[in-house]
This record gives sequence, structure tokens and C-alpha cells, in this order.
Amino acid sequence: MKSLTPILRKLAGLLSDVRLPSDPIPSSWPQLLGRQVPIIARLVSSDQERLYHITQRFLKEVPFEACGGLDLREDIRVTIAAQACLLLLKMPYPRYTRVRRVLVYPAAFVPKTQHSYRSNRLVLPDEPAAGQAWLDGVVVLGWEGVEHGAIVSNDGHNVVFHEFAHMLDAEDGSLDGVPILDSRASYHAWITEWSAQFAEHVRRVEANEPTVLDPYGATNRAEFLAVATEAFFEMPAELRNNQPRLYALLAEFFKLDPVVLLHTMDPSGAA
Repeated sequence: MKSLTPILRKLAGLLSDVRLPSDPIPSSWPQLLGRQVPIIARLVSSDQERLYHITQRFLKEVPFEACGGLDLREDIRVTIAAQACLLLLKMPYPRYTRVRRVLVYPAAFVPKTQHSYRSNRLVLPDEPAAGQAWLDGVVVLGWEGVEHGAIVSNDGHNVVFHEFAHMLDAEDGSLDGVPILDSRASYHAWITEWSAQFAEHVRRVEANEPTVLDPYGATNRAEFLAVATEAFFEMPAELRNNQPRLYALLAEFFKLDPVVLLHTMDPSGAA
């Protein structure tokens, strides 16, 4: 188990909640994001405004770099940043304290190396990736997958949510499915319940049972957190109905209820 003293000390710094920019929101953003990231259009106006200001700060702090011949337009940067910041909407800011830069390729890319959670070593990848997040603070994304995942916002697949969930996980220096939490008691509850939820997901996948979560989440606890985050924001009603204890854990961590926040309809027809 992690040593809690340095984690709680770091948490105290995170919860200082820095002042967000008060600059005017670019006039193009509401229409751009309403088209590119329709999930944002479902937020009430006050939440949209907060999201825009968090996005402004993120774009000031985190450099973006084009790779593979991509023309890194402003709409690409804003589309990625707004989705990353949606995860932070109700959390004290700053977060993503380890993120140093975002690299963007035109489409899926073949990384030179990737991290093996089993051996804890770097290995050569065997297929293209839509995204990667590294402990050294680099997030790598393929724009084609980002754009599709943003527009199709109800299938539980969103590469930006996935990779930036990894970066929330990495804030304490490890990718293990245990992000920085509010208190010592929160860690005990998270580790106990999270382990149970992960074990249940692995059981379902191995038994070929249907699950709201992508089976990839059975790979390890870090991927379970990333996959669960995708479903939490994109299929919240389904996740709440199917795995209410997992949903409650995520709602406590992100400090929001996306069924209410995003005005999501229950598949049965109830709000």
C-alpha cells in the first residue's frame, strides 16, 4: 500500500484551487465545441462557462506539438483540451500536475515503445495506438480517433477521456488505478471497493458475460480506471444501473453525477 503522508501533503497543494482565467471566452468556442464535442452542449450555461475557463488555463499551461505532418489547427487544440478538462469540471483545480505536453498525430500511430504493466518494462508495440499516456507527462493522441470519439459521445469510447484518466491516476507517481483522493479514509474505501469492482469486471470478461465497460479494462487496474472513466461520462445511466457501486466511487472521485450533469435519460425512460 502507498505511503499516505507524501500523498496527502501533495493533496493539500492540489486542493488550493487556483484562480481560473477571467479572460473573455473566444466567441468561436461555443459553436465549435457544440459541433465537435456535443456532450458539452448538454451542460447548463454556468458549467459550460467554468469548463471554458478551465480549458483556457489548460491551453496556457500545456504545450501541444504536431507530429506526422499534422496541421495543428486551433480547433484541434480546443477540442482535445475541452474534453480533457471536462473530467475536471467539479474538481478543485489544478489537476493534471504531471502533464508536460500533448503530441498529436493525424491518425493512429505506431509508438516506438510502450509500457508493459506485467514486466514493468518498455516493449516494442505490435499495433498502432489511438492514444498513450506516459508517467513522464507526455500524452500522445491520434486526431482521427479523437474527433470520432468526441462526436460519437454515447458509446463508451473516448480516447481523450481514457488517456487523461491515466494522467489523473499518475499524479502520485504511479499508474495503478489509485489516483490522489481526499483523505486517508477515502484511500481505504477506494482500494477495497476498487479491487472488488476490478475483480468482478475480470470475472465477467473471462466468462464472456456482457458488460457496460470495454473488456480492455480487465488488463490491469490502471486500464480499468481509464475504461470506467469513458463509460462514466459517455454511458452514465447504463453504468449506474449495471454497476452502481462502481458508479458511486467514480461520482465521489470526480465530484459530479453525469446522469444529472448531462441530463442523461435512463435506458428505461426515467431521467
